[in-house]
Amino acid sequence: MTTFRLPDLGEGLTEAEIVAWHVEPGAQVVADQPLVSVENDKAVVEIPAPQSGRVVTLHAAPGAVVKIGAPLVEFDTGRAADTGAIAGELPKEAVRIDEAAVVDTAAPVRVKATPAVRALARKLDVDLAVVDATGPEGAITAADVERLARTLAGMARPEPLRGVRRVMAQKMAQAHAEIVPTTVVDEADIEAWPAGTDVTVRLIRAIAAACRAGPERLV
Repeated sequence: MTTFRLPDLGEGLTEAEIVAWHVEPGAQVVADQPLVSVENDKAVVEIPAPQSGRVVTLHAAPGAVVKIGAPLVEFDTGRAADTGAIAGELPKEAVRIDEAAVVDTAAPVRVKATPAVRALARKLDVDLAVVDATGPEGAITAADVERLARTLAGMARPEPLRGVRRVMAQKMAQAHAEIVPTTVVDEADIEAWPAGTDVTVRLIRAIAAACRAGPERLV
């Protein structure tokens, strides 16, 4: 058994998102056969199989973000690999994804609700974990579920960010957290300007003079 890990994709990238698998557990592959497509900050990249062998385990589901060097695929190289042809096709139910690589740090949330309220939440597609409970001892009532359902009905459902959009959101959040927002205010005394004077012309002349005085400030 050998473990194939996500290779370094270059350009200082530290992670990639699984877009689609081109193989299934149990499939016999040959070296350089398309293995998986991943998306990084720049583009979608297709990673080939590094060797011939039988795929035993896929370590991440599509949509999972995998760090460089993290396990991707387990190969069984104990038996001779064939030419890559696969006799038959595994049923979709047989595809096994190792969910261990998909990190879920959210602890399960325990809520108080009667079976009828839980059934109503399923019908209205409402997550009980985010409902504000107003019932006795923190119990969620049917009115609580219906109130949240009405609120969500007027809102666009969030969609997971993928690829470049996800990276942009991360960078913007990082910049907002690390860079101090500042505002520079200056005053100009224009009381001596004659009435009826075109302010625009004077402003353009002032900007031109400032550019000549300190061109390095325009960068």
